Amino acid sequence: MSKSKKNPTLWQRALEAVGEDAPSDTPLANRLLARLPGGAIVQEQIGKVERRVLGELKSRLDRLDGERGERTVEMVAFAVERRPTHAPTRALREPAEMLRDLLAISSEQTKEQARLAYYSSLVRALLPDEARILSAVSDGGIYPLINLVALSKLGIQTHVVLENTCTVGRAAGVQLPEMTRGYIQRLMAAGLVETGPEDPALLTKYEMLETDDVLRKLIAQMKAAGQRSQIKRRVLKISELGRNLWEACRITED
Repeated sequence: MSKSKKNPTLWQRALEAVGEDAPSDTPLANRLLARLPGGAIVQEQIGKVERRVLGELKSRLDRLDGERGERTVEMVAFAVERRPTHAPTRALREPAEMLRDLLAISSEQTKEQARLAYYSSLVRALLPDEARILSAVSDGGIYPLINLVALSKLGIQTHVVLENTCTVGRAAGVQLPEMTRGYIQRLMAAGLVETGPEDPALLTKYEMLETDDVLRKLIAQMKAAGQRSQIKRRVLKISELGRNLWEACRITED
C-alpha cells in the first residue's frame, strides 16, 4: 500500500468527505465549502463578489457596444458621403433627400443663418492662393489688369483671346503665379472680385504687364495670321460681396 493511502493528506480527506452525494455538475470548490464549518457564509460572500464583478463586466461590455455602435454610425455616415455617385439605386434618391433637407432648413433658418450658410459655401470653394488674392484686394486697393481681344477688319471686337493678366498674383504671394488668370476667373465667377475702368495712374504697371511672355506670343501669332488684336486695360478690385464676406469673417492683421 502506498504512503498516501496510509497517511492521507488534508486534501484527500476533504475529497473523501465530499463523497459522491453532491451533483456531478457542482463545482468542486463549492462542494468542499459546503462541508466545512462556516462554508455557507464563505460561499455567500464569494457569490456577492462574483455578482459584482459580473455586473461591472457587463457595464463595460455595454459601454464598448455603445462606442462600437456610435463608431459604426460614423463609419456609415462617412461611407454614404464618400459613396460613388454612380451607385444605381441610392444615387437616384439622394438628390431628392438633399433637396427635402434644404427646403426643411430654409423654412426655419433666420436671415443671418442664411447669410452665414452662403458665406460658408463661398469660403469652402476657395483655393489657398485665391484666399491670398482676396486678402490682397480686401483693403480696397486696385491692381492693373489687361485683356487681349481680337478685332475684325472694321476694328470691332469679336472675342476675347486672353483674360485677366494681372499683377495681383505676385503681389499677393501666390504659390502658382502662372495660375493667376484662372484664380481671378474663379473669384469673378463667385462674385468676390470685379473689374473697373482703366486707371491712368497705373500707366507704368500696365506697360510692365504688356511684356508678359504669354501675351506677347499670342499677339505675334495673331499678327502672323493676319488678325488684328487690341489690349484692353482694366483694374481688378474687390466687389461688394467680397467686402461683405471679408468683414463677416473679421480677418485682421492680428
